[in-house]
Amino acid sequence: MAIFLTEEDVIRLLPINEAVNSLEAAFIEQANGTGMNHPRSRTASNDLSVTMMVAVLGQSGFGGFKVMGSGGSMVTLYGGEKQELLAIIESRKLGQIRTGAASGVATKYMSKENSSSVGVIGTGHQAISQLTAVCAVRPIKTIKAYSRNVERREQFCREMAHLLGVEVIPVSSGQEAIERTDIAIAITNIRTLDPVLMGDWLEPGMHINAAGANSIDRRELDDIAITRSSIIAVDAKDQAALECADLTLPISSGLLGWDNVFELSHIVAGQIPGRKNDTDITLFESQGIGLEDIAVATHIYNKAKAEGSGINLPF
Repeated sequence: MAIFLTEEDVIRLLPINEAVNSLEAAFIEQANGTGMNHPRSRTASNDLSVTMMVAVLGQSGFGGFKVMGSGGSMVTLYGGEKQELLAIIESRKLGQIRTGAASGVATKYMSKENSSSVGVIGTGHQAISQLTAVCAVRPIKTIKAYSRNVERREQFCREMAHLLGVEVIPVSSGQEAIERTDIAIAITNIRTLDPVLMGDWLEPGMHINAAGANSIDRRELDDIAITRSSIIAVDAKDQAALECADLTLPISSGLLGWDNVFELSHIVAGQIPGRKNDTDITLFESQGIGLEDIAVATHIYNKAKAEGSGINLPF
């Protein structure tokens, strides 16, 4: 019998370290060809918009889709011996956690192992899981945070310092947040093609997670940040080609080629290096893919079944 799991179930069953581990396993399936992902589909008319993301983890034996609309989002999970409907899972928190976890995986494989400082641009709810994931994989001691709303960024820094047990400092500009850090994060709600993170701010050895702009009309990084990056990874190249203006704009102007962009899965699987030396600037452009949603949904479902939680559905 299928079960229904709430946002509260997701929060309880999906700690960030387990989400990171789930995505690592899914990325290895993706690299080996048993993890299949379909690019995000957006359908809209007038004021109604519905988005769907579909993926299958063939080796694990689970698949399904996430659907998002103005009223919320759900993951529908299939699998098991009978290849049947297993669960319907509320997925607002699931999406937040897996987005952070994807950056955590990229940070684990692409940043310097001794990275201890982070600069973040953006202090919304997605920034919480970004920092939580990075702190789970690297010995972070200091974080600098910037957003345009002074009151919000100061409150965010207080809350994150309490949550993470590290120093979190509010700063007055994006440049101040990013300069002299080991890891840079852009996780904004930008709605334009005006970048918020500039390549002139970067220093040798930095790693960047750009996770806020997953639409072709939004951009977080300028051309210099892209061309200074020695290794560029995405979660799926076909989806990045549709949605990642950070990459499509410099590619269209001849500054970069798609052959210089790699999928994170191949780095996780050890097929290409995440960095070649401590002076490389590395970049993960996160669009968010259905494979990630299905990976963490599978983990949530397995834990729920093991403990006997969830609401039984009448089908």
